[in-house]
Amino acid sequence: MLIPMNNLKFLFIASVCLLLIASVTPDPSKPKQEPLRDMNPITPEDPPCLQMYHYIEYYADSFNIPKRYAYGVAYMETRYNGPFHWRYNPAQTSNANALGPMQILLSTARGLNKDRVSREQLKTDIKYNVRTSMKMLHRLYKKYRNWGIVFGYYNTGYPQINGYAIKVLNHKINWE
Repeated sequence: MLIPMNNLKFLFIASVCLLLIASVTPDPSKPKQEPLRDMNPITPEDPPCLQMYHYIEYYADSFNIPKRYAYGVAYMETRYNGPFHWRYNPAQTSNANALGPMQILLSTARGLNKDRVSREQLKTDIKYNVRTSMKMLHRLYKKYRNWGIVFGYYNTGYPQINGYAIKVLNHKINWE
């Protein structure tokens, strides 16, 4: 018996649909995997340069900071130069006692975050330090509405456009 051509097309399409359905139907005997978006791809054991990259990307987006400016601040503060900067040392302290990768003052971190962060945590916890920095930049931008003034304030504590601010404004990401 011959099957008309329209019926062959229908059978072919139906069999392809069944195969697709079978391939996406979960096997009840296998445990469910967590969705990738719920997993933290970075751990404190990862190299500091990769942690910095991940947290700057995440918190710059979260606080609506242009990434080139976030990377510009990181470069100006501790010479961070991207995810392949294998010798990057985030645990730095400035002459003014600013701490960690984004050079945050202890009093600033405590005021912004309303917690009792320690000097050691501020110096070594890259996630906390970057989040605090992006939070500060966000608040300053909401107040002054001018990135130049924001970066001058970040650098000196005074709303001004200085050489530091101009360098951050003109920062070019050269490692992409």
